[in-house]
Amino acid sequence: TGANLVEANLKRADLTMANLTEANLDEADLKRADLTEANLTEADLTEAYLYRADLDKANLTGTIFCGTIMPDGSYNDSGC
Repeated sequence: TGANLVEANLKRADLTMANLTEANLDEADLKRADLTEANLTEADLTEAYLYRADLDKANLTGTIFCGTIMPDGSYNDSGC
């Protein structure tokens, strides 16, 4: 929890069931990462790249999305 993963290259990473509570994932590259059932509670995904990432059953409570590219390629500014 609370990990500093700013600009981390996590392409295709297997983060199934990972606890990323309050993690700082600003500008992280999570393209095609498997975040199935991951806990992203209050994580900061500002300008993160989630294209084709798997967020099935992930906990996104309080997650910050600002300039975030979502799995479907859409742009999310909901938390700015």
